[in-house]
Amino acid sequence: MTQLEATPVSQTDRITRPIFLSGLRKSGTSMSRMLFDGHPSTFTYPRNEMHFFRYTDSPHITSNRKPCVGTMRERIELLCSDKWFSNTIRGFDGTIFKENMFKRLDAGQVNSDRELLEAILCSAVRASSYYEGQPIDQLRVVVKGVHQAEFFPELLAWYPDIKFIYVLRNPYGQLNSAIHNMRHNQMGRDELNRIANDHKKLHKKLPYPFLGQRLLEMRLSYYFMRKWSKLYPEHFKILVYDRLLADPEAELRPLAEWIGIDYDPCLQQVTRDHGNPMGREGWSVGGSHKKGEISTAPMTAWKEQMPDGVQMLVGKLFHDVISEFGFEARRPQVSKWKKFDKAEDWRTFA
Repeated sequence: MTQLEATPVSQTDRITRPIFLSGLRKSGTSMSRMLFDGHPSTFTYPRNEMHFFRYTDSPHITSNRKPCVGTMRERIELLCSDKWFSNTIRGFDGTIFKENMFKRLDAGQVNSDRELLEAILCSAVRASSYYEGQPIDQLRVVVKGVHQAEFFPELLAWYPDIKFIYVLRNPYGQLNSAIHNMRHNQMGRDELNRIANDHKKLHKKLPYPFLGQRLLEMRLSYYFMRKWSKLYPEHFKILVYDRLLADPEAELRPLAEWIGIDYDPCLQQVTRDHGNPMGREGWSVGGSHKKGEISTAPMTAWKEQMPDGVQMLVGKLFHDVISEFGFEARRPQVSKWKKFDKAEDWRTFA
């Protein structure tokens, strides 16, 4: 479409066979999403992240966020003002998105959480500059959102033909990347500046964060990962990030077959906006996977960057996941009285 406009709601404006990607923060979900960007059969949701369930009455299990209440119109107004849905990215028109949302509402098509999600996805497609007018029900819409795994039963009930991919990263590497992001978060910088500061440039002066909440999220996320993959193997699949980096084709060919799309070499390209050069959308994407090529650097960075005390903690708490998926195990002997980092204050240490 050369000129976007809020078109009337069509019977083809519905989502079929959606593909959801989830996993812990800093586990490779951003890069995995961008691999689907240029495939001719898929349409990646324009924003890097989808925080849908914050607009429902179902709070995240690890979040203190209050359930969203109010009329559907009030919820849509709130949603359209959120940075995750507004006109803040290249190739996406927030005005068109909002107009399409309210067209569906006024047509009586948004009366439940399931219909709200459907409206968001269809409106996002129509508000994207690289949407070429193909019937939406013929597109395989790809949606990424961390912590969506706990809501998999709801998504499966709404979309019985769903394909849900859980991206699992080596717990050492995942926590190491998360720690770097948390340290920059504490500096109060905006998202772009935090990402622009590659983790190799971190200095000891940056405060070392409390890890308790993040460790709890890891344990709960791994619980849901195991549970859903065993109960629903036709709909829920674990994609091991480290294996993907080591041998992309060996992992992507069977994944494409499981999803129901043709394997295409473009699946090995990290792109955005339907095949265009990528931007800086995450720590590993912006720092390692340059010029659209998959890098193996995130596989081993933790070995030089992660303190021995944290390695010992990960090896103790997640030895089952490390063993089950064949990750390298490290449990160095370190005194429990030694701080993780010189910049860790005593209150955090305690």
